[in-house]
Amino acid sequence: MNILIALLKTSVQKAFAQDAWGIYCDALGTSCGDGKMYVAHLAVRMIDAVIYPLIGGIAVIGILWASIKMTASFGSDQGKEDAKKIIGYAVIGILFSVTGYSVVKWVCELIQMTTGGTGYCA
Repeated sequence: MNILIALLKTSVQKAFAQDAWGIYCDALGTSCGDGKMYVAHLAVRMIDAVIYPLIGGIAVIGILWASIKMTASFGSDQGKEDAKKIIGYAVIGILFSVTGYSVVKWVCELIQMTTGGTGYCA
Protein backbone atom coordinates (compact mmCIF):
# COMPACT_ATOMS: atom_id res chain seq x y z
CA MET A 1 0.00 0.00 0.00
CA ASN A 2 2.83 2.41 0.81
CA ILE A 3 4.33 1.77 -2.61
CA LEU A 4 1.03 2.70 -4.28
CA ILE A 5 0.79 5.95 -2.29
CA ALA A 6 4.40 6.81 -3.16
CA LEU A 7 3.69 6.25 -6.87
CA LEU A 8 0.59 8.45 -6.72
CA LYS A 9 2.53 11.25 -5.03
CA THR A 10 5.15 11.27 -7.77
CA SER A 11 2.63 11.25 -10.62
CA VAL A 12 0.40 14.09 -9.33
CA GLN A 13 1.64 17.53 -10.34
CA LYS A 14 1.67 20.42 -7.93
CA ALA A 15 -0.85 23.21 -8.45
CA PHE A 16 0.31 26.80 -8.17
CA ALA A 17 -2.28 29.44 -7.36
CA GLN A 18 -2.28 32.82 -9.06
CA ASP A 19 -4.02 35.88 -7.74
CA ALA A 20 -6.96 37.35 -9.63
CA TRP A 21 -5.14 40.60 -10.45
CA GLY A 22 -2.32 38.65 -12.07
CA ILE A 23 -4.76 36.98 -14.44
CA TYR A 24 -6.31 40.30 -15.46
CA CYS A 25 -2.96 42.05 -15.80
CA ASP A 26 -1.58 39.23 -17.93
CA ALA A 27 -4.60 39.61 -20.19
CA LEU A 28 -3.92 43.36 -20.49
CA GLY A 29 -0.26 42.76 -21.20
CA THR A 30 0.95 44.89 -18.28
CA SER A 31 2.26 44.36 -14.79
CA CYS A 32 -0.19 45.70 -12.23
CA GLY A 33 1.62 44.67 -9.08
CA ASP A 34 -0.80 43.92 -6.26
CA GLY A 35 -3.90 45.10 -8.12
CA LYS A 36 -3.91 48.79 -7.20
CA MET A 37 -2.57 49.72 -10.63
CA TYR A 38 -5.21 47.66 -12.43
CA VAL A 39 -7.72 50.51 -12.61
CA ALA A 40 -5.15 52.89 -14.09
CA HIS A 41 -4.03 50.37 -16.69
CA LEU A 42 -7.64 49.54 -17.53
CA ALA A 43 -8.43 53.26 -17.98
CA VAL A 44 -5.49 53.74 -20.35
CA ARG A 45 -6.49 50.67 -22.37
CA MET A 46 -10.11 51.81 -22.56
CA ILE A 47 -9.09 55.26 -23.77
CA ASP A 48 -6.96 53.67 -26.47
CA ALA A 49 -9.73 51.27 -27.48
CA VAL A 50 -12.78 53.56 -27.27
CA ILE A 51 -12.05 57.29 -27.19
CA TYR A 52 -9.61 57.60 -30.08
CA PRO A 53 -11.69 55.56 -32.56
CA LEU A 54 -14.71 57.61 -31.46
CA ILE A 55 -12.89 60.86 -32.29
CA GLY A 56 -11.94 59.50 -35.71
CA GLY A 57 -15.49 58.33 -36.35
CA ILE A 58 -16.94 61.72 -35.51
CA ALA A 59 -14.47 63.39 -37.87
CA VAL A 60 -15.38 60.99 -40.69
CA ILE A 61 -19.09 61.68 -40.10
CA GLY A 62 -18.36 65.42 -40.27
CA ILE A 63 -16.50 65.07 -43.56
CA LEU A 64 -19.28 62.90 -45.01
CA TRP A 65 -21.89 65.42 -43.87
CA ALA A 66 -19.94 68.23 -45.52
CA SER A 67 -19.59 66.28 -48.77
CA ILE A 68 -23.34 65.58 -48.84
CA LYS A 69 -24.02 69.25 -48.11
CA MET A 70 -21.69 70.29 -50.94
CA THR A 71 -23.34 67.86 -53.36
CA ALA A 72 -26.83 68.95 -52.31
CA SER A 73 -26.01 72.64 -52.75
CA PHE A 74 -26.28 72.23 -56.56
CA GLY A 75 -23.57 74.78 -57.26
CA SER A 76 -24.70 77.33 -54.69
CA ASP A 77 -21.73 79.34 -53.47
CA GLN A 78 -23.11 79.56 -49.91
CA GLY A 79 -23.53 75.75 -49.69
CA LYS A 80 -20.00 75.18 -50.98
CA GLU A 81 -18.51 77.61 -48.48
CA ASP A 82 -20.41 76.01 -45.59
CA ALA A 83 -19.20 72.56 -46.65
CA LYS A 84 -15.60 73.77 -46.91
CA LYS A 85 -15.82 75.20 -43.39
CA ILE A 86 -17.18 71.92 -42.01
CA ILE A 87 -14.39 69.93 -43.68
CA GLY A 88 -11.83 72.40 -42.36
CA TYR A 89 -13.18 72.08 -38.82
CA ALA A 90 -13.16 68.28 -39.06
CA VAL A 91 -9.54 68.24 -40.22
CA ILE A 92 -8.54 70.70 -37.47
CA GLY A 93 -10.30 68.45 -34.94
CA ILE A 94 -8.34 65.43 -36.17
CA LEU A 95 -5.08 67.38 -35.94
CA PHE A 96 -5.87 68.55 -32.40
CA SER A 97 -6.73 65.03 -31.26
CA VAL A 98 -3.54 63.55 -32.75
CA THR A 99 -1.44 66.36 -31.30
CA GLY A 100 -3.11 66.05 -27.89
CA TYR A 101 -2.54 62.28 -27.85
CA SER A 102 1.12 62.73 -28.79
CA VAL A 103 1.73 65.39 -26.13
CA VAL A 104 0.06 63.34 -23.39
CA LYS A 105 2.00 60.24 -24.41
CA TRP A 106 5.29 62.18 -24.46
CA VAL A 107 4.70 63.77 -21.03
CA CYS A 108 3.67 60.41 -19.58
CA GLU A 109 6.80 58.71 -20.88
CA LEU A 110 8.94 61.62 -19.65
CA ILE A 111 7.49 61.30 -16.16
CA GLN A 112 7.95 57.55 -16.30
CA MET A 113 11.62 57.93 -17.29
CA THR A 114 12.44 60.51 -14.63
CA THR A 115 10.63 58.82 -11.75
CA GLY A 116 11.27 55.22 -12.68
CA GLY A 117 7.54 54.56 -12.59
CA THR A 118 5.77 51.36 -13.48
CA GLY A 119 4.19 52.73 -16.62
CA TYR A 120 0.74 54.14 -17.08
CA CYS A 121 1.80 54.78 -20.68
CA ALA A 122 0.54 51.58 -22.24
